[in-house]
Amino acid sequence: MGRGPVSTVQSIKTYGTNAKDDEIIKLSLGVSPGTNLRAIDLHQLNYRVSNIPGVKNSAVRLLPNGKIIVKIQKHKVIATWTDGAYYYPLSADGTKINTPSEQRNDNSVVFQGDLPNNLSNIISSVSSISKYIDYINMVESRRWNIHTKNGTVIYLPEKDPDTAINKIKVLNQTHKLLSRKLDIIDMRDSARILVKEQK
Repeated sequence: MGRGPVSTVQSIKTYGTNAKDDEIIKLSLGVSPGTNLRAIDLHQLNYRVSNIPGVKNSAVRLLPNGKIIVKIQKHKVIATWTDGAYYYPLSADGTKINTPSEQRNDNSVVFQGDLPNNLSNIISSVSSISKYIDYINMVESRRWNIHTKNGTVIYLPEKDPDTAINKIKVLNQTHKLLSRKLDIIDMRDSARILVKEQK
């Protein structure tokens, strides 16, 4: 005796996830084994999954055997962004992941304000001095300012900020520059560094 066509969801399988993600995805889908297949809109299911914080790409498929397959690619968190009150994980392409926290991750480079599409270079450059940095912001979409934890603002040049950051690293090693009470370190002129002490 033959079996009729599958008319309900038999199972849900996820890929690219961990146990916590699995639970969140299954709740977001809003379907479970036994749900009538006629009630399922795959575009709507994928929309729900794609809007889970931290999900970069997603795909939801329904197989003929009633199995729903969900594949996701998560953002790779490389830094943090702050609005001044909350801290958001930040991916390399500048995407702010909507999982805010009141607590700052001390091991993370923190950005504030508008961001370019690629943060990899600046993060790589400042990683060795990140323990001194409060946050970094972009000025007029052209250049970076580094704000240190002791109140110093470092003006980086528009062109070749990496060289300026390397100079800061050397000066910090030789003169403990980032531990001193300075107001401004102006690196915008490659021929000279201007330093203003705090009053």
